[in-house]
Amino acid sequence: MSPSRRASYSIVIKLIVLMWLGFILSLVYPNLAQFGLYPREMWGLIGIFTSPFIHGGWNHLIANTTGMIIFGIIFSWVARGATGSIVLYMMVVQGLLTWIFAREGNHVGASGLVFGLFSYLIFIGFFERKFKHILVSMAVMILWGGTIVGVLPLSPFISWEAHLFGFVAGFFAAKYGLPKT
Repeated sequence: MSPSRRASYSIVIKLIVLMWLGFILSLVYPNLAQFGLYPREMWGLIGIFTSPFIHGGWNHLIANTTGMIIFGIIFSWVARGATGSIVLYMMVVQGLLTWIFAREGNHVGASGLVFGLFSYLIFIGFFERKFKHILVSMAVMILWGGTIVGVLPLSPFISWEAHLFGFVAGFFAAKYGLPKT
């Protein structure tokens, strides 16, 4: 395995470890939830970087871990060498848009980033127009296209805004984030 591919997978593994570590710490220190993303509150801006590592329960954590593993592995294979900057870009764009436009409340979880990875994988084929990327985009749409429903306001307890803005961030990351080879 090449060093750039190893580094790409390493970033995804580190994100998953941080998600689990954040959750375990929140069991000991329940006040960690205060570091979620609170829209339009200056102190809520820290949530752009901390909310992906705070989860509301085991089911929430497992769902986001599953998405991170699936889309993270595929993403690492496609975007090797550029994964760290692309992930950071998606976190910031998704977080800022959620902070600006989302409804009031504490938005936590890595699902915004998961939706960013999902969207990135869908759109990379359109923007790169290489066989590998087109194949990935088609496979992701065929296998997980129904995931798009998560951007709809179906539950008052789910931050569909983070999903939607993660999806938007993934679109822009696919358009502008992968270095041309």
